[in-house]
Amino acid sequence: MAEITYFEAAGPVNTQQTLQIARARYLQGGIDAIVLASSYGETARKAVEIFKDCGVNLLVVGEVLDGQQSPGVPEQEYLRGLGHHVIWGTTLGGMSTFTREPAAGLVADAYRRVSEGFKVVCEITLIAGSQGYLQTGQKVIAIAGTHRGSDTAVVANAASFINFKKFEINEILCKPYQRANE
Repeated sequence: MAEITYFEAAGPVNTQQTLQIARARYLQGGIDAIVLASSYGETARKAVEIFKDCGVNLLVVGEVLDGQQSPGVPEQEYLRGLGHHVIWGTTLGGMSTFTREPAAGLVADAYRRVSEGFKVVCEITLIAGSQGYLQTGQKVIAIAGTHRGSDTAVVANAASFINFKKFEINEILCKPYQRANE
């Protein structure tokens, strides 16, 4: 069983250590994929360096910012040129807004009680599973953070939104000790 690393504060200051923790766990074996959130491409570029000699293709989940897919085209081309994938999807909060059904938003808020990054690692794993990049039951490391950078990493059994009940967090590798002020 892995030890949990708790960061004193949330945020991008923890990115390098979060990626190193995720890499160390990946090297222990039993992991099928690495999924990470990266809005601007900075975290993805750091992850490329950290995981470059591990033989893993990253699955980078971006978001839509100001009406455009992020990370931007240069970052997408860089990542894809190295064999990594860049995808986008609807978050739990977005689902609630779109459908006017509060359940997905309540799930997002429950995840957020652990940390913002915890909410995002759950979302990006479900997004990747829903788009067919991950199969239900695959063991993944998911990496995300609080607004920018990474401060949370988990090992999870992947699933899609349709198979939500099969989604499972197996290990929390690291997270902020306290949630960021919202």
